[in-house]
Amino acid sequence: MSSTTWPVNSPFAREHYGKGREEGRLEGKASVLLSILTERGIPLSNADRERITTCTDPTLMDIWARRCLTISSTEELFAERPGA
Repeated sequence: MSSTTWPVNSPFAREHYGKGREEGRLEGKASVLLSILTERGIPLSNADRERITTCTDPTLMDIWARRCLTISSTEELFAERPGA
């Protein structure tokens, strides 16, 4: 007999399982973001790719995802904008 509640209710699992899921989401977002930028012909340096793939801030990744649809350079992608 197996329990279906243990993995979600254990303090250890709550802390570590959630991190894995969020990391997976960020990796997926980074992959899509890089694909869109490449498809749009926006040049990416190795530093740009690393900055995107190592981002751990989901809010910032969402901002970049919205921007990547309209920008024409990575400078615009990474620009700090008030209220962005």
